[in-house]
Amino acid sequence: MVEFRTPEGTVEVHPVPDGRSWIVGDHRLTRLDDVRWSVEGEGRPARIAHAIRVDDDVWLHVDGRVHRLSLVEPGARSGGAEGGCTAPMPGAVLEVLVSVGDEVEAGTPLVVMEAMKMEHRVMAPTDGTVVAVHVEVGGRVLQGQTLVDVETDVS
Repeated sequence: MVEFRTPEGTVEVHPVPDGRSWIVGDHRLTRLDDVRWSVEGEGRPARIAHAIRVDDDVWLHVDGRVHRLSLVEPGARSGGAEGGCTAPMPGAVLEVLVSVGDEVEAGTPLVVMEAMKMEHRVMAPTDGTVVAVHVEVGGRVLQGQTLVDVETDVS
């Protein structure tokens, strides 16, 4: 599941792999290259969409219109009371940006991972100190797996 923030509110999308394509609701999306997708559905002929990710935004160009979707990544939220940050979906760890003992502020990138051919940054849910790093570069993770534990600073 992937969540996007749009001007109309938050939208949940449940892409299901189907060979070279993804099924999203009543649509079939087939990746043609790095930015182009074939979109089929709604009883219409296939059309080409261009999707480009810039930071946490996906700019989608389809049918002459431009849509900006902001990713809501579950990994940016706490994995529990301990302040654990979890993987938003199964994937590979590309970068670990913190070490045990690092002081972080809410929103600080902790881990960069790749899932579904996109990079996802997992952020600190709160100000605190990194008390454990459970992953290493090149490792594979499961959705919901704790990546980093951040202990809230008590002053």
